[in-house]
Amino acid sequence: MMKFLGPVAFTGIVGVVLWKILEILMAPVVAWILGVLAVGLKIGLALVLAAVVFYVVRRVTRAKADREGGLEE
Repeated sequence: MMKFLGPVAFTGIVGVVLWKILEILMAPVVAWILGVLAVGLKIGLALVLAAVVFYVVRRVTRAKADREGGLEE
């Protein structure tokens, strides 16, 4: 019976070692992923802000032209 428990014990020990290695490696990986997501969020917000500014400037310019009678159809 004991000779059949050797592979089970070996698998458990290997599992614990791999778990510890994974714990050590996951901290920098998670930090890197969060950093990439933060940069992506900043770029996305900058694009949204640029689009809003472009829309507002265009709308104000058209409203000003309409008031002055610059756009006649």
